[in-house]
Amino acid sequence: MNRALLVIPLTLTLMAHPGSAGQAVPPAAYASFTFGISLATSLNSQLLSCFVVKVFEGEVIGTEPVTRDQFLQQVRGLVPSKANPQSADLFAEHGVDACQVQLAEDGRRIVPYCEVLDDLWKLRFWEYPLHVQDGQRVGKGWAEQPLNPSPRQMLLLSNYGLRHPTDLCHGEAMFRLLRDVSDPEWVDNYRKGL
Repeated sequence: MNRALLVIPLTLTLMAHPGSAGQAVPPAAYASFTFGISLATSLNSQLLSCFVVKVFEGEVIGTEPVTRDQFLQQVRGLVPSKANPQSADLFAEHGVDACQVQLAEDGRRIVPYCEVLDDLWKLRFWEYPLHVQDGQRVGKGWAEQPLNPSPRQMLLLSNYGLRHPTDLCHGEAMFRLLRDVSDPEWVDNYRKGL
């Protein structure tokens, strides 16, 4: 029995996307990771919540809570992080001087405590909201209302993506907020207005 092989030529025609003038459609964008903070209290009784944030086309599509120490280590590039794959000191890159790793003359790395993170509760409260032991003094917050910023203060915070006191501030806006909270003039304006 003789079997013949039939070969049929196949022609593919690529159709351009309407309005693209024959240009190829770019591949879909990928999600990226960054760091974020929220003025919401965390599960470990801190007055700040830290996150690794997954972003797609400018929208947050996922968050992974991390501790304050994990956050600092990852942002400084001292431990691996999908939000900092180059292991750079992102505090240094974004000008957050109070938190960046510094190099001593003998070559040792000096890792500061990053007190600015401990000041963020002041944006939300006018008094320290947690019970403190006798003799401890924490200080006053900067909010104009007991448990939340005033509408004027929320307007200022909206420049960092915080529309509500417990919203997530992430990426460049987070680094700007950390820089600004370190600036006494900005703090004075936040507390009292112009």
